[in-house]
Amino acid sequence: SRDEVEEGKSGFAHFFEHMMFRGTKKYPADVYEAILTKLGSSHNAYTTDDLTAYHLKFAKEDLEQVIDLESDRFQNLLYSEQVFQTEAGAVYGEYRKNITSPFSLLNEKIQDLAYDAHTYKPTTMGFERDIRAMPRQFEYSRSFFHRFYRPENVVLVIAGDIDAKRTFALIQKYYAGCVKGYTPPAIAPEPPQKAERTAEISYPGKTLPILDIGYKGDAFDAANKDYVAALLLQDLA
Repeated sequence: SRDEVEEGKSGFAHFFEHMMFRGTKKYPADVYEAILTKLGSSHNAYTTDDLTAYHLKFAKEDLEQVIDLESDRFQNLLYSEQVFQTEAGAVYGEYRKNITSPFSLLNEKIQDLAYDAHTYKPTTMGFERDIRAMPRQFEYSRSFFHRFYRPENVVLVIAGDIDAKRTFALIQKYYAGCVKGYTPPAIAPEPPQKAERTAEISYPGKTLPILDIGYKGDAFDAANKDYVAALLLQDLA
């Protein structure tokens, strides 16, 4: 979601995670689901500030079938405006459900408070005003897919008892049609924070007082020992 630089378009990376399960001409949504169910595959997805992950577990004998399915939807996603609007309503419902938690409300506020210029300002779900406007953004959604779902943005991780040479051959076979063309958006850098920022919000329900304290850490850098140590400390804590 950090790539959402256009005003009024926050939340589209998360929204598109939903749309990616809406099928293609070759494998409509119900056919896609039926095939994976028959294979006994568990499959899902999630979106964060920095990535969207689509993950499946399946038997190695079904590797080619799964690569066929996944490469098809990453290249040939197809949905109608009616389906788009239905899913947009479902996403808004998800937001309204989540925001009933005082912790979600607090997290939304602290992220908004922490950033002035950078696209981390909204949560991955986006600002509520932008989510409400999504049903009217059908044409924008199609441009979003063609802009961001490009091979330069995709990392395939295939782990298990597989033959690497055969697997690479399958990737080349089914992803050969992927056309490069990604242009990274210009993300405004966040100015250094000079002082403490505080805010107080009211929860429209019953809850004990909650105090949330946050600090900005280093940006991602695999060679930065402090950054990697902070990831480990987070899990230990």
